[in-house]
Amino acid sequence: MIGRVILVGAGDHGRGVLEILLARRAAGLDAPEPVGFVDDDPARRGARPGGLPVLGPVDDLLARREAGLGVVLAIASASAKRTLAARLADSGLPFVRVVHPTAVLGRGTTLAPGAVVGAGVVVAYDTRIGAHTTINLNATVGHDCVIGDCATIAPGVNVTGRVTVGAGAEIQTNATIVPGLTVGEDARVGPGSVVLRDVPPGATVFGNPARVMPQVRRELDA
Repeated sequence: MIGRVILVGAGDHGRGVLEILLARRAAGLDAPEPVGFVDDDPARRGARPGGLPVLGPVDDLLARREAGLGVVLAIASASAKRTLAARLADSGLPFVRVVHPTAVLGRGTTLAPGAVVGAGVVVAYDTRIGAHTTINLNATVGHDCVIGDCATIAPGVNVTGRVTVGAGAEIQTNATIVPGLTVGEDARVGPGSVVLRDVPPGATVFGNPARVMPQVRRELDA
């Protein structure tokens, strides 16, 4: 039984994940007690984002062996999530799923450990959400979708039915993916884009209709 949780990442995304945990507890739903953050940024030491302390760097978390303690990766960057998931894999600390009480999950939909689902999200039936993936505010995900590990679905996104989103992909604010398409691993879909064809792995697309743009690697603010 996981009774307490530490959030990895004390930035804006971390504060958002904290709000989801607190909303679950305020609604009387099952949720571990958030006890603080860990973050490797020295500038965040001593801060109290959302009223909780930054307890130290990630290595401090690796040294803890507390029964009933879980962890959630509260960062947006796919590459950082992959790195941290690998660092924490041998710690024995379980990854916690975090779902806002206003989110709706259809029958047969599954969430892998570490998945985060924000307020107002609707996920239809028989969809799979990968480990450490974030489905953010008011996004919708249709039926029979597969969302890979460490992906990010930003606020207001509409992923329609039978779409595959590869690991590490970012679908940015208010974009739409029409049915049956594949967004490749580590691809980026720009804000407001309407995707009418498959997106190659690692590509950046933007526009209506979405077109491949010159490659610009941009990590979301952690």
